[in-house]
Amino acid sequence: MKTYIKTKIMVLLVGTAFLTSLSSCKKELANELTNDTYEDAFWKTESDVNAAVAGAYGLLRNSLNTNSCFFIWGDTPAGTFASSAGSLTTAVLGGDFKVPYRDEGAHNWTNWYKVVDLSNLIIENVQRMPDNLFNSKQSKNYLLGEAYFLRGLAYFYMTRTWGDVPLQLKATTSANVSEVKYIPATNTMDIIKQVIADGKKASSLLSWEGAGNYQKRRASKGAALALLAHATAWKTPVGVWQNDNEQAVKYVDSILNRPDLFNLQPTDNIRKVFKNPGEPENIFVISAKDSENEGAAWTRNIWTANIAYVTLGSDVSSGSSNPHYFVDRLKIDELYEPDDTRIDDFYFVGKDVALLSKYSDVIFKGATAAGPTEPRAESNLIIFRLADMILLKAECLNAMNRDIEAKTELNKIRMRAGASQITKVGLPLAHEILIERRRELIGEGHNYFDMVRTGLFIQIPWTMDNSRKAQKGYYWPVDNDILNANRFLNQIPYWNGKL
Repeated sequence: MKTYIKTKIMVLLVGTAFLTSLSSCKKELANELTNDTYEDAFWKTESDVNAAVAGAYGLLRNSLNTNSCFFIWGDTPAGTFASSAGSLTTAVLGGDFKVPYRDEGAHNWTNWYKVVDLSNLIIENVQRMPDNLFNSKQSKNYLLGEAYFLRGLAYFYMTRTWGDVPLQLKATTSANVSEVKYIPATNTMDIIKQVIADGKKASSLLSWEGAGNYQKRRASKGAALALLAHATAWKTPVGVWQNDNEQAVKYVDSILNRPDLFNLQPTDNIRKVFKNPGEPENIFVISAKDSENEGAAWTRNIWTANIAYVTLGSDVSSGSSNPHYFVDRLKIDELYEPDDTRIDDFYFVGKDVALLSKYSDVIFKGATAAGPTEPRAESNLIIFRLADMILLKAECLNAMNRDIEAKTELNKIRMRAGASQITKVGLPLAHEILIERRRELIGEGHNYFDMVRTGLFIQIPWTMDNSRKAQKGYYWPVDNDILNANRFLNQIPYWNGKL
């Protein structure tokens, strides 16, 4: 891939249009960027750095939203959602990750290495800039901490999705294409170690309060600790990376010990976490404010539609009565007790199907005699929120045979939902915690990754048998263009010959 930093930087200065200005070539290595830094024109003020950091957040948003891979990776293989949309039925019900999102999102890591490369560039240049170019030493550290956080988060998404990926910790600063290097993949264990190193660095540089009035739309110490909690708890079904449950609990407790900043929403207030970034339960979110050119326009094209439009029906815009992904009504009865408040909070429930309502914050830009037109999706993508942390803590406590404490944490979430208290222990409790994460975090990009982390592939309509596990079939396949560009990279064994 060829991306010239002059183009990056100049467009960053004029706003979000930079997202479409980063050139790339799939025939070249998709994890190596070539940049012309133009040192004389940039990296001279705090505003320069802030613009670059804002650009990195924009690249993260683009990575998560392209082909709705935030949702496709984290939810569709987990077995909760159904579909009647042709090839989607195969993908959802058959454990076949090949279709329909092949080139841009689910199989291709190009967008994620753009986040990595810009983060590397920020880290290298900010470290060289004198302190007097910033308003304070604290503000310099904060911007540096955000870059470490974004790099760590990008690598965490990639290693959970593909396992072994190339580890690139230096920005490519040459515009000479002949200097593009072909990098072999680094094993998952070392990638996780790097995620933890970046998370620790970010935590040491970021403050609890966050960056000004950004309302949890930018990283904070809490966001870095949430990343560290997940990374230290990570483990694959075949035992790659020895997770540290005790340390993960400590990271979660650090967040829980700041009730002045983070609290569970009241029972009748949970929907607000998707509408308002600054809600007390949120830790780090990707917002979608149309007033800031973040809102997603309506499209029925499944390859480009925002998560809102693949999970909402024709009550939002004209089209088929059901969206691309919905939940069978019987699945709702299977997952939830009848009085569980999350049924009404998280779904539009019909006679036969339920539609996920978490992303139903939609505004309309126009109107006709027939009604409103030009819908824009404005719901947040929640990367980390407190309920996720509490349930992760319960999972880790159960893994350490501390079931009394694990049940206490699990039941905090169930109590809010008006559900009965869980009394199980051991492996049945582990299953219950996993299903509770599905009930609470459905559609938030966690449920399938939860299965991979725990090795508990339960309630899925397809088989994750020992043969598939041994061939790393829990990972997503890598796009063939990336493999063809770099002879040092190999396809996930399970997907060899299947793409």
